[in-house]
Amino acid sequence: MQIHLSRRTRGFTVLGNDLIRDKRLSFTARGILGYLLSLPSGAREDVRSLADNNPGVGRRGVSKAVDELIRYGYYVRETVRDAMTGQVRTKVSIFDTPYGEGEPVPVLPAAGEPIDGNAGGFPLRAKQKEEEKPSLPEPVKLTEAAGRGGALLRRLGVYEPRLALSAAEILVLAPLAERWVEHGVPELEARSLLADGLPRPVHSARALLADRLVRKLPAPRARHDPAAPAASLPECPSCRDPLGAPDTPCPACSPTSNRPSRETPLSPSAVSAHANTLRRALRGIPAPV
Repeated sequence: MQIHLSRRTRGFTVLGNDLIRDKRLSFTARGILGYLLSLPSGAREDVRSLADNNPGVGRRGVSKAVDELIRYGYYVRETVRDAMTGQVRTKVSIFDTPYGEGEPVPVLPAAGEPIDGNAGGFPLRAKQKEEEKPSLPEPVKLTEAAGRGGALLRRLGVYEPRLALSAAEILVLAPLAERWVEHGVPELEARSLLADGLPRPVHSARALLADRLVRKLPAPRARHDPAAPAASLPECPSCRDPLGAPDTPCPACSPTSNRPSRETPLSPSAVSAHANTLRRALRGIPAPV
């Protein structure tokens, strides 16, 4: 057998022969390990995605191969807690040499054996965290402090994630947003004015909203009570004609009007003459002299 290797200057992965020839691993496990080592750090791959990308192996075959890699220290799972949010997640690390040669493989936390002696005090760091007062108010207090303007900004961040603000930023911008509520601007219109035409990317949602809340503030709107009765139409004082001006007789009831009164109907010949005049006017035909 003669081996031919091409010289590569980009897009390649260097693997040791001890990994490729590790007889403790099946060929499937070695292939999956080589594929995982070729990915950039931060890539997301699990048993399901590996099985979907390699339908010939199947999910069970991929799962058995991953178990081999875990057993021999090439594939390590760790449970870590985010220091900022407190959320627990699983961190996966892939090694080209078995992890644990010279240091133990990390395991999931579990209850240990009891030890003799009195329990000690809290660590200094734990005491400091307990004594520290939160810099941000509680959710209920935040809602009360931010008011209607803060509620508008929170809903705007849900509508457009690029404009999502922290609790401290909402407290700062809430007075500016409160003016929009006082001016009677509908929320749909506020979203359109504040969220349309955003730059890519949005480097600072707080600075952008601080500018738009001042620069795009609409004029105060007239407020109408939807439960209030509708205003009555102006009527003629004589015939109650709704088309007449208030407290002013309509043309038919005016004493100076030359038109016939409503009590005297037009004759058929007069109606026909008026109709012919209207037809000629609509067709652009000049009236006869």
